[in-house]
Amino acid sequence: MADYVGDNKWIPKDESDVESERIVWSTKQIDDLNLALDQGYRPKVKMPFYEGKQYLRKGGIVFEYTTEEIAELARCATDIVYFAEKYAVVMTDEGIQQVKLREYQKRMLRNFQNERFNIVLASRQMGKTVTASIFNAWYLVFNTDKNTLLLANKSDSTKEIIDKAKVVIENLPFFMKPGIIKYDVMNIRADNGCRLMGQATTAKAGIGFTIHNLYLDEFAHVHPSIADSFYENVYPTLSASNVSRITITSTPNGFNKFYEIYAAGERGDNEYCSMRIDWWEHPERDDAWYQRELGNLGSIEAFNKQYGNEFVNSSNLLLDPVDMKKMRKKMKKYVDQDLEEFDDIGIDVSGLLGWNPDFDTEDARHSESFWLFTVDIAEGNGGDYSVINIFEVDAMDIKEIENVQNPGAMYDFFKFKQVARFRSNEMVIEDFAKVLYTLAVDIFYNENVKLIVEYNTYGTVLFQYLRTVFPQRNDFDEEMIVRFRHRHDARTLKPGIKLKADNKAIFCQNFSKLYKNNRIELTDEVTVTEASLFGTLPNGSYGAQKGHDDVIMSCITATEFFNTTDYADYIEELLDFIEPELHAKMEEVLYKDSTDQGDLQYDIYDLIG
Repeated sequence: MADYVGDNKWIPKDESDVESERIVWSTKQIDDLNLALDQGYRPKVKMPFYEGKQYLRKGGIVFEYTTEEIAELARCATDIVYFAEKYAVVMTDEGIQQVKLREYQKRMLRNFQNERFNIVLASRQMGKTVTASIFNAWYLVFNTDKNTLLLANKSDSTKEIIDKAKVVIENLPFFMKPGIIKYDVMNIRADNGCRLMGQATTAKAGIGFTIHNLYLDEFAHVHPSIADSFYENVYPTLSASNVSRITITSTPNGFNKFYEIYAAGERGDNEYCSMRIDWWEHPERDDAWYQRELGNLGSIEAFNKQYGNEFVNSSNLLLDPVDMKKMRKKMKKYVDQDLEEFDDIGIDVSGLLGWNPDFDTEDARHSESFWLFTVDIAEGNGGDYSVINIFEVDAMDIKEIENVQNPGAMYDFFKFKQVARFRSNEMVIEDFAKVLYTLAVDIFYNENVKLIVEYNTYGTVLFQYLRTVFPQRNDFDEEMIVRFRHRHDARTLKPGIKLKADNKAIFCQNFSKLYKNNRIELTDEVTVTEASLFGTLPNGSYGAQKGHDDVIMSCITATEFFNTTDYADYIEELLDFIEPELHAKMEEVLYKDSTDQGDLQYDIYDLIG
C-alpha cells in the first residue's frame, strides 16, 4: 500500500482516534480524508459522509468555510446560471459531464429564479427536465426550511426527475453540498430544513404538505379530471404564500388545464411567465435535421405531434410547421409608446396599441413610406375584438428577392411588414373611430395611408364616425378607404371588403401562399398566437380552433390589397425610392429565366384584376 501523506489523524492508530463530532471540518481535511480512503485507510473517526457515501455530506457536521468559499456560495445563491455552468453536471450517453447550457436553458433558469410562477411549453428532447432538475437542486441547496414537491404524470417519470437532481447534488464540491438527513428514492431531506419529495400527479397529491416550490412535469399529459382537481386543490394554498412558487413544463396535448394556464400567461391574464421553447432553438437542430426527422416520422402531422409545440393537429391549420417556424423566429413582444396625440383626445390606448419594438414612430410621418391599415370593427361589448393592423409596404431584402418563384413583374418583390397592432373588445365604436382617425391622419402621413375596412354590421357606422368624430378639424379623406367588389358579379367597387362564406376560404388560401412567398411579414406575438390556432373547423369553414381570430383575419384581408390598383400605385412610387442594389437584384431575378425579356409583363397594372 502506498504511503499516505497528510494529516496523521487519518492513520488508524488507537492514539489518533478522534470523534467526528469534535472535528471542525474543512475542504482540505475532506480532501485528505478522501485520499486516505481511496488508498485503503479506514480512519477510526465518524465519517462526515451520509451513510458512508463519499459523494454525500452528512447532516449536522461542523464545517469551516474559507473566504473564497463563502464568496462562491454567495454568488451561486444569487446567480443560478453561474451555478449551473460552473458546478452542475448531467448524465449523458457518454457518462456524467459538465452541463453546457443552451441559450433557452439560461432563459429558463433565470425565469425560474426570478419569477414565482412559470409555465414552459417545450418541444421534445430539449432538456427541459434537466433544466428543471438543476433549479430544484439549486433551490434545495440555497434555501432554508423550504419544501419542494415534484410531480409527473407517472411515478417512474418523477423518479427520473429526482435522480437528475441527485446527480447535480452528488457532484457538487463538498463545501457546497447540503448536509443530508434522509436520502431515498423519492425523498431528500437536508439539514438546512429543506426537503425534496416526489409523487405521481393525482387529484390529492401534495395534500397534507406545506409546499413552497411545486414542479409539475408533463402536466398537459395528466388526465384532465386529475389535473383540474389537483390544481384547484393546490393552487390556492401556494398563491396565498408570499414565497411559494410553481413551475410547470410540458409538451402540448390539446386544450386542457395546461393550455389554459399557458395561454392566459401569454395574454397577461395571470401571473405566470409563459415560455415557449421550439425545436429550432436547439443548436444541433437545423433544416437537415428537420428533413431527416420528417422522413423518419413519415409526415408533417407526425413531426408536429412530436416537436411542433402546437395544441391542435397541424393538418387542420392554415399554416404548416415550416411557416410557423419562420413566423415565430421573427416574433416580438410589441410595446407601448407614449404618444401625445392620444393624450390630446383623452383616450388611453396603453395595453391596447402595441408597436414593433424595432419601429420608430417618427418613420410614420415620412412621405416616402407607404402604409396599409386593416380594420375589423366589433360592437365593444366584451365579445369579438375591434382590430387595427398596420403594415408598411416595403421592398423585400436581397435574400427574399432571390427566393421569389416565377415573378411576373416588379410588384412581386414587395411585401407588407407589420409595425403596429391595436386590439380591444370593450372600446365603443365612437372611441375606436377616434383611435383610427388619430393613427391614420395625425400620426401617419395620411396621404400615403390606405384603409381596408371589413364591411360588416358596424362598418357603415364606423365610416360615419370617421367623417364626424372631430368636426372642427376633420381631414379624413374617403379616398383612404380601399374599394372592392361586394359581389363576385358586381361591376362597381364599393368602400370596404366583404367577408362571406364563398370568398373567406379563397382569402385564407391566398394568404397562406403569399406568406410562404414572404409577401407578408408578421411579428406581433398576439398575431402569431392566433395564427398558430387558425385553420379549418369541423363545418369546413376557417376560424380559430380556440379563442379569437380577429387579428389574424385582419392579416388575411390585408393580402387582398395586392389585387388593387391602389397597391399598383404604391409600387410605382416606391420604385423611385428603393436602393439601386435592390432594384438591380429585382431585375436580375425577374429576367433570369427568360430568353425573351419582352414576354414578361412589366406593367403591373396589367396584373391587377
